Amino acid sequence: MYATATDILDRFDAEEIAQRADRATPRLVTADLLKLAAAAGDLSGYTVAEQAAAAAALVLVNRALTDASDAIDGYLSGRYAVPLATPPQAIGRIACDLARYYLFDDQATDTVQKRYDTAVQFCRDVAAGKVSLGAIVDAPPSGGTVEMVSDGTVFGRANSGSFI
Repeated sequence: MYATATDILDRFDAEEIAQRADRATPRLVTADLLKLAAAAGDLSGYTVAEQAAAAAALVLVNRALTDASDAIDGYLSGRYAVPLATPPQAIGRIACDLARYYLFDDQATDTVQKRYDTAVQFCRDVAAGKVSLGAIVDAPPSGGTVEMVSDGTVFGRANSGSFI
């Protein structure tokens, strides 16, 4: 993944992400609880129900981040070996924007929609070669270089007489 749950919680309002990730009623996951769960902190001060809700919310956040990384890889695969071994910071930002949009489902605000559209356009521009990610040094997708070996020609003007 190009971004972590901690990344998205730091980049955006953690309370907003907690609201989008905890879909239960009543909502048990707070911004502080989700941040602590994302950092694999000690949740012993919370009830069992709160811990379970935080774990479920974290699963949704991580699924959105995975979906975002997969979408980015889909765009970049024609130009770069994916997943990128050393992604630039812009890719982490793009992953967070996409994941945030995915968490909103069909209720995205104008701001979230605009950031999503900008992120997708950035990916398209990179795929089209209009934008460069800089000097990314990744290993070739697989197997290294291609080499073709032959035993030589079978037919040719010199050895065919007057046939060719």
